[in-house]
Amino acid sequence: MDFISSDNFWKGLLLFVFIIFNISGYIKCNLPGSSFIKNRLGRYFLYSNLNPVYKPYLVQYFPVYNRLSETDQILFERRVQRFINMKTFVTRGELGKVTPEMKALIAGSAIQITMGYPDVYFSHFRTIIIYPDKYYSRITKQFHNGEVNQLGVIVLSWKSFMDGFRDPRDGDNLGYHEMAHALKLEDIVENNDYNFFDRVTIREFEKEGMKEMQKVKENPENSFFRSYAATNLNEFFAVAIESYIERPEKLKDYNQNLYTYLSKILNFDILTINPY
Repeated sequence: MDFISSDNFWKGLLLFVFIIFNISGYIKCNLPGSSFIKNRLGRYFLYSNLNPVYKPYLVQYFPVYNRLSETDQILFERRVQRFINMKTFVTRGELGKVTPEMKALIAGSAIQITMGYPDVYFSHFRTIIIYPDKYYSRITKQFHNGEVNQLGVIVLSWKSFMDGFRDPRDGDNLGYHEMAHALKLEDIVENNDYNFFDRVTIREFEKEGMKEMQKVKENPENSFFRSYAATNLNEFFAVAIESYIERPEKLKDYNQNLYTYLSKILNFDILTINPY
């Protein structure tokens, strides 16, 4: 039996690597309607350091990122790049092309709330659709600023999305809100990421959430949470995460139980990431 020579082995290996990188690049850049392939292969073949075009937006819009150690910043950046590589971004209306700012801010929002789950990339969600402003949903038959649906699509109003980043400390951010919905759905829909929440903690959070929702209904003008938080437990979860990311000290002072439950649910304590 003839054995493969060392030279031929390395030539074959280099050829294999070359083919893989070209296939991944083609999927990433050229294939229309390749969202399923990108989402499945992206986490394996499209992993790379952050494209420099995205970094200024992380620095400008994500205070928590700026407080991370250098090592953790690199991890954050790589995860942002992987998220971008995995998803198909689509614009509607007069927005024109998808911009680096759009990709960086949307991906950054997702990675911000999944800092405690470094292997979670919202595998169920393959496509992100961006509208200029409020849009009409054929599913709910209503106008929305954003939505997350079980078909694997995240839809956002870019105006409302950017409004959420005007004040990074007000606890009102559409990006974190919709990514919170996506995270909760990701946990229960069978996919590469699901079933990562601790069920006991979720139940305790919901018990506390019911009390807070009642407070909002009884005294909406003076409530810590805006009135939309009382819509249902899913909306309360998303609104609470907005506050956890943007005004954690105030949330902890207001209700330490909620803060503790969210720290456990998200699997990181935001107030331990260097002092505010």
